[in-house]
Amino acid sequence: MNSIETTITPPSLKQRCRVPLCWALLIAFDVSLMALTYAQDGDPHSDVRESQSIESTIAGPNDARADAIRFEAIDVFVDSGKQSLAAWQLELICRSNGVEIVGIEGGEHPAFKEPPYYDPRAMNNNRVILGAFNTGAAENLPTGRSRVARVHVQITGPGDRSWHTELTTSATFDGTRIPAKISIAKSHG
Repeated sequence: MNSIETTITPPSLKQRCRVPLCWALLIAFDVSLMALTYAQDGDPHSDVRESQSIESTIAGPNDARADAIRFEAIDVFVDSGKQSLAAWQLELICRSNGVEIVGIEGGEHPAFKEPPYYDPRAMNNNRVILGAFNTGAAENLPTGRSRVARVHVQITGPGDRSWHTELTTSATFDGTRIPAKISIAKSHG
């Protein structure tokens, strides 16, 4: 008589080896994104800074009551020098109490006229991460110092407010990282 051999795999082993399709796609996406980022990094010995941080103080009235509420706008500038600015990302944090970020506006140059990307759910009262990019031609992008965003804040109480700003990335039209400088100022317009 012919005998047929079969191998029985315990269900627990099958379950450990199965990866849901959504997880497999997510892992493939992450690996692809890491490979793309690594490929665009270029020369690891280049002199382009990874990030730039600044500390700023924006003046406020000293004669306001402790419970007085006022609204102000903070302009955010990126200076890319002679290079065209196509992409940027930064973090803005108020180090003082009594500040709540309540709105985000776009910049002055047509390339960044639309409000930058940010996660409203992740915006934590006095902290926000902003970023924008434009895939246009180099001649349609800003160079030099340009207002890239305006952040609206609600301030309670008197006095100056201390801000920390960190530019985490800036790039030109071909995706090359470029050195850029950031600054913030109280909006007057």
